[in-house]
Amino acid sequence: MTGTETYDAVVVGASFAGLAAAGQLAGAGRVLLADREPVGAGETSACGTLLAVLERLDAGDALEQVHPEVVINVAGLRVAFDTAYPFATFDYRTLCEILAARLDGVEVAVAPFKGVEPGGALLLGDRRVRAEVVIDASGWRRVLARALGAAPADRGHLSTGVETRHHHGGRDLEFWFRPPERPDGVHWAFPAGDHVREGSASYAGKAKGLREDLAHFEHLDAFPARAVHGGWFPAHLGDPAASRAFVVGDAAGQCLPLTGEGIRPALVFGQAAGREARTVLEGTQSLGGALARYRATVERSRLAYRALEHFQDWAVRLPVPVVAPVVRGCAWGPLSRRLQAIYWAVADPDTLEVSPGTRAVTKLPGRQGVTGAAVEERRGAIDSNEEAASA
Repeated sequence: MTGTETYDAVVVGASFAGLAAAGQLAGAGRVLLADREPVGAGETSACGTLLAVLERLDAGDALEQVHPEVVINVAGLRVAFDTAYPFATFDYRTLCEILAARLDGVEVAVAPFKGVEPGGALLLGDRRVRAEVVIDASGWRRVLARALGAAPADRGHLSTGVETRHHHGGRDLEFWFRPPERPDGVHWAFPAGDHVREGSASYAGKAKGLREDLAHFEHLDAFPARAVHGGWFPAHLGDPAASRAFVVGDAAGQCLPLTGEGIRPALVFGQAAGREARTVLEGTQSLGGALARYRATVERSRLAYRALEHFQDWAVRLPVPVVAPVVRGCAWGPLSRRLQAIYWAVADPDTLEVSPGTRAVTKLPGRQGVTGAAVEERRGAIDSNEEAASA
């Protein structure tokens, strides 16, 4: 290991939370973004979020398919929700690459986090790095926060899921809540233009049997090797600061309970942390003040997180026939719009910026079944490969 390198800020984790935070630090000093994998690798998410997220980030090239309706199946009842804010599926690698391309002057390194020395230096791969500002965007394992003395993620508040892909189209963004083979969780189908992502999750964090449940859901005996990916995701909002570190995304438990949506909060709170951290680099605020302001930003959403967590616990504990009419009632127009407004506000996409101080004016079509640039690019690549093979 060489000598100690000095940076103004270090971000550990280069998925959405880390990219969002680093994007707000671009141009403000010497910044390092480190991850154990290259940017855009290691996808575990189902990659669905509000269409407005892609609009606010000027990231239409990542769009796969628009979904102005969400369907929930429960106890044999099929309930369709007309969304006040359409959802969209998107390509993980493309969105990561869009965000990474905006990291003006930020150094990006493939370097796994290995700990913190007693003197405060971070060990990243074979490097020793020191920085005043550090941001933990390492996912549910929260490796940096733990190295600084924070507790590990509470396994009792972790959900887990697996997912696979089928190369056929689909129309509805659809969930099957507490199906017979998975009474503690949910199945889903997320159409993404030229394929559908289908998965199964356990709210109780019971990973055993998930792969088999998903195969049964899809009427298969078994999956081919490497056909399924998965991971863990939190269902409890934690502390967004640990010692001297900003903690963002799944590392701070910012994935939304019940719905399992973690991408939007990761981006929203990642940028919020990055904005506060930038003031430290620019000398307009102390580190303690910046951490306090970031914590206050996250705390404004705690009541909504707590409500979603209670709804998740309630929905899993009650008999399914009791849950079904409640789901149907929530689809009633006025109530549905009110609930969706609260859901929007818990991680408000309107706070997102393309770059520090710059807001997007992008407007993407919100019609059912609209497919985006990511799908067309894949189709073009397939056509080119077929032409090359036949030449």
